[in-house]
Amino acid sequence: MNREYVLAIAALVVVIGALSTLALTGAVSDPEASEAATEVETDGDVSLAEITISSEHVTGGTATIAVDSHLEHRGDPVDNVTVVHRVTDTNSGLVENTTEREVDVLGEGSSDRSETVVTDSVAVPRESSYEIETFVYRDGARLESASHSIEGVDALTPAYADTDVEFHRFGGGSFADVPAIEYAIESTTDDRATLEVASYLTNTGDDAEDDLELEVKARQSGSEVVADSATVDLSTVDPGETASPTVDLEVPTEYDYYLDAVLWRDGTIVETDRAVANLGEGSLSVDETDGDGGLEVSEFTGGSGVGADDADVADDGHDDRDNDDRDQDNDGTPGFGAAIAVAALLATIAFARRFQ
Repeated sequence: MNREYVLAIAALVVVIGALSTLALTGAVSDPEASEAATEVETDGDVSLAEITISSEHVTGGTATIAVDSHLEHRGDPVDNVTVVHRVTDTNSGLVENTTEREVDVLGEGSSDRSETVVTDSVAVPRESSYEIETFVYRDGARLESASHSIEGVDALTPAYADTDVEFHRFGGGSFADVPAIEYAIESTTDDRATLEVASYLTNTGDDAEDDLELEVKARQSGSEVVADSATVDLSTVDPGETASPTVDLEVPTEYDYYLDAVLWRDGTIVETDRAVANLGEGSLSVDETDGDGGLEVSEFTGGSGVGADDADVADDGHDDRDNDDRDQDNDGTPGFGAAIAVAALLATIAFARRFQ
């Protein structure tokens, strides 16, 4: 067989093999297929705009906290979105509760920009402070996260102890120091005194309140011994009305006393207050505090779905997609594959010419 004919066949085999390799590895691709793949990708986007936290239901042992997550949607409809809340005890560091809620398709049947409120609730013990972390996932990948700290959970009033009747506050100005409990010396003997103690209770709500009972104790300063106590039933207190029940207490003279008033309903303490009666040295006083406490929520803090490990990758200026490109190059796919095929073809042609 002619030598030149054999070399031409060898060159053709090399070229066909190189082109087949490039086609299998993706160097030769169908432009229409690439456009179709691009069209499948959605331009829809979802982000965490705001979180609001409030107390929902309170019992003696637990408090249920309502968490509203405001999700902002832009572009095409977005599905497979999940909102997760994780509650951690800031004192022990233990996770107390975790909730997960799947979200309906965002932006379906609306404009290319909308906001959806996702409501959920978490129950925690009424004995600590907590951190509530909120995570937004799409297709199982974390998009964003936010964190709030809540304190004063133990100051929330249980539902069974909730009442709108409270010890009256006289306000500022010249009445700033007027107590809601006052006394008068009704009578005295050689070593005892009878005190007439009056309390001012106002219904600050919109409904009438009944089934209330007031207990008043005279507690001796220093020894904390209760010298005398009395209880009186309250008649119905209408909205905006102030009741002034009165009890008589007989106590030894030459002592100072705390006058402790406790408001009861169905065996549960619903309100308390304290005043003083100075029958001795007259130096006893009640320390006033600013505010009655309550649930306190920290400012909103948030971040993207990038975790600590991902942040290290971002600092290096590359991600997993760069690694995939390098792996493809090392495997002889687009980049070096075409150059090797051309070099093989030129070498074969030169070899054939040399023999010719």
